[in-house]
Amino acid sequence: MVVALESPTTPRMTREEYLLLNEFITEQFGLTFPEHKREMLESRLRPRLKALHLARYWDYYLYLQIDRDGERARLAEAVTNNETFFFRETHQFEDFFERLSEERSARPLRVLCAGCSSGEEPYTLGIFARLSSIRLGGRQLEVDAFDIDGSRIATGRQAEYGRSSLRALTPEQVSRYLVAAGTDRWELRAPYRSGVGFSVGNILDPASYPGSGPYDALFCRNVLIYFSESALRRAVQNFARMLRPGGLLFLGAAESIIGLSDRFETVRFPHTIAYRRRAD
Repeated sequence: MVVALESPTTPRMTREEYLLLNEFITEQFGLTFPEHKREMLESRLRPRLKALHLARYWDYYLYLQIDRDGERARLAEAVTNNETFFFRETHQFEDFFERLSEERSARPLRVLCAGCSSGEEPYTLGIFARLSSIRLGGRQLEVDAFDIDGSRIATGRQAEYGRSSLRALTPEQVSRYLVAAGTDRWELRAPYRSGVGFSVGNILDPASYPGSGPYDALFCRNVLIYFSESALRRAVQNFARMLRPGGLLFLGAAESIIGLSDRFETVRFPHTIAYRRRAD
């Protein structure tokens, strides 16, 4: 039974509490907080203890077991890193669309964005597809994007952003792609929202993925760097199931799956490395 107490100060997280909560987070979401990030985990969870009037992190661990009022969803919001912005690492998009220009196909191009946060990445993909429409021969782009943080997905659907999300854009690009929506707020113009869909999903749970595949490409950038090795292997297997043979997996610059799966082979592009799904 969870003890709910009004506590003026929350005690420090004990090592046992840290180990239990970190194990739980890794099992649920794949994320891991190494020992040197223990204080970070403590600070991120402290507001939830205060909101629930819980005296100890142990009480919060017990609370999560029964998942009262959808607390696991709030936990996901607390522990995920939502750093993202428009036109981030665009060299991958350039290489991707350049490769597609060599193909001759009339079918829609299907892309999955895993761990999309608030949507800047999938929307940037949509913008690049429009800029590359001649090279693609009019081929349409369909983007399914998902994230475990429901509040970030809500932001993506609303498509309204602050200055931080626009920091890689020039003033001309801001005026071309977005419209002012208040003080230091901008809304993405409707044409650039077309073909992009959002849903809540967990990278470790393929049943929660949007659509059924197969996809031509999957982008999961700067997400797996926070995963444990076992969670990383599970994620890569799920990605392989969602990609068509020959489909491409793009990760962040600091991430690699070399040696983790025999279902992918490394592909070198002019400006980046990707992973091609092998035929079964």
